[in-house]
Amino acid sequence: MQFTVNHNLLTQSRAVLSRFKRLFWLVGGAGSGKTTICQALSARFAMPVYDMDAHIYGAYHGRFTPERHPVNTAWATSPNGLAWLLALSWEEFHAFNQAALPEDLDLLAEDLLAADPNTSLLIDGGICNPALIAQVIAPQQMVGLAIPAQTSADIWQATEEHRAMKDFIYQLPNPDEAWRKFLEFDGRITHTIRRECQENNIPVYWRSDTDSVDEFATKVAQTLGIL
Repeated sequence: MQFTVNHNLLTQSRAVLSRFKRLFWLVGGAGSGKTTICQALSARFAMPVYDMDAHIYGAYHGRFTPERHPVNTAWATSPNGLAWLLALSWEEFHAFNQAALPEDLDLLAEDLLAADPNTSLLIDGGICNPALIAQVIAPQQMVGLAIPAQTSADIWQATEEHRAMKDFIYQLPNPDEAWRKFLEFDGRITHTIRRECQENNIPVYWRSDTDSVDEFATKVAQTLGIL
């Protein structure tokens, strides 16, 4: 299928999400610390966290409609979503991510439609294209996270949770090729996020080995104006 960005959904999402001046979005590649820092900020400032990955791979599936969310519907209704994605070329995969994002934002906006716009909210990752998010909320409400250079293979072997992905992929046909392609896509996603952050004036913070979680969270909070 053809993956096309629905700019009408972006416009409609912006009408809702741009009202939330204390909505803060942390973006970054796999293993960059998004969830860890969101949890630290949530505990410190009593701010709820909206986990985009959990919604995109979970609750949203029952809410995708072919008419309004055709790209996500094609993925979510495939026999195996991961195999479906890994069958794409990088160019197709990149176009899929761009086209799926406005559909995800549509459901995020639906969730927040009745909320008080003065509410504080942390959004944990879930996206590969911060340039599109910057069309919906101010870049100043976003921070990119990064870690010192590691290969995607290192990152996906770092924790038990990450290692489970390889086990899952090795249940697919041609598992060695699927794993190689997964790591290639993962590295390209990380590069895309960093590049789009730079192009859209979204600050990116690199966490060094000497930074504690609290220290790094403080830097992020200062940048976002939470402190």
